Amino acid sequence: MKKVVLSLILLVGITQLNAQKSLFINANLTSVPDSTTVSLIEGMTNKELTTSKVVAGKFQLTSKTELPTVFLLSFSGMPQKIALFLGNDSLNMTGDLLKPNEIIYMGSPNHSVYQNYMQLLTPKMEVYGKTRQALQVEKNATAKDSLINAEAKQAQEIVMGYQATARKYNQSPVSTFFLFQLANAFPAIKDNLGAYYAELEGEAKKGAFAQIVEKSLQSAEFGKIGSVLPEFKQNDVNGKSVSLSSFKGKYVLVDFWASWCGPCRAENPNVVKTFNTYKAKGFTVLGVSLDQDKSKWLEAIKKDGLTWSHVSDLKYWNNEVAVQFGIQSIPANFLLDPKGVIIGKDLRGADLDRILSANIK
Repeated sequence: MKKVVLSLILLVGITQLNAQKSLFINANLTSVPDSTTVSLIEGMTNKELTTSKVVAGKFQLTSKTELPTVFLLSFSGMPQKIALFLGNDSLNMTGDLLKPNEIIYMGSPNHSVYQNYMQLLTPKMEVYGKTRQALQVEKNATAKDSLINAEAKQAQEIVMGYQATARKYNQSPVSTFFLFQLANAFPAIKDNLGAYYAELEGEAKKGAFAQIVEKSLQSAEFGKIGSVLPEFKQNDVNGKSVSLSSFKGKYVLVDFWASWCGPCRAENPNVVKTFNTYKAKGFTVLGVSLDQDKSKWLEAIKKDGLTWSHVSDLKYWNNEVAVQFGIQSIPANFLLDPKGVIIGKDLRGADLDRILSANIK
């Protein structure tokens, strides 16, 4: 009998240990119809890991992850998605899917840190985004100067907000995730990436996001203003090979984007406007897509009115040109002069028009 009891105790212990090594989500969300399929998607690979059916608002998902990372919950037939930052945690979710800011999360220290970042940065980013949009259409010089000053102040507040939060959570991989995300948008972070990364410790320097930052630091010399962008070839929408060198003699924006990239799609109208302004003056665009699904790639090209050359190998983040150039986040771009020399990079909003207007007479 003692042996049986001991075996049961060991079995329970092993079961609990295995549970601790699994990612487990237990959710109770209203506004989700019965039989809706919920998919757990790994954010960096866009790979569906597991699914579950909703019954009376309830569902459970179980998976595993080597290190904490970002995931998405996707609901069939519904546009809503929920971003989660999880390790092998047990996360409980309760609330209304249509009121995402009111959903309560319990059990995951990683996601708690993610929520703290989002609560701090989201309202600041929304204000910053509106200022940038207003700046793009403002014609009055005085009003434009005022918006430029406001934009600079808002950007500084975002950078300072990240810096303070990262110091508080300097051992969390969530801090590394936001570091690489913000570095793509704010030169104040990108230009001092090494210093910000040096402040992180422990788990923050492990996993996919740490690798991305480290690769960015290793390739920091690549793509500098005044250098020549290396030659590359990739197939266009018809399967025909297109080379960068075929655009010599023109100003060309090499634009890394994807149909699934929200910030890329939001930036496309600015590129379209600039393209239409300067296309008769020796300017064009070469879009390099990090898509996987060709139909979605082609649909986005048509819907956004991107009437320039496009290439892709449909390998997602493993796109060979993106890997060659060390592209770690999108949108990203390089503006080349007629000799292939980089005269601008990661241009947003009115930045592209500003540089072209100074160079094309």
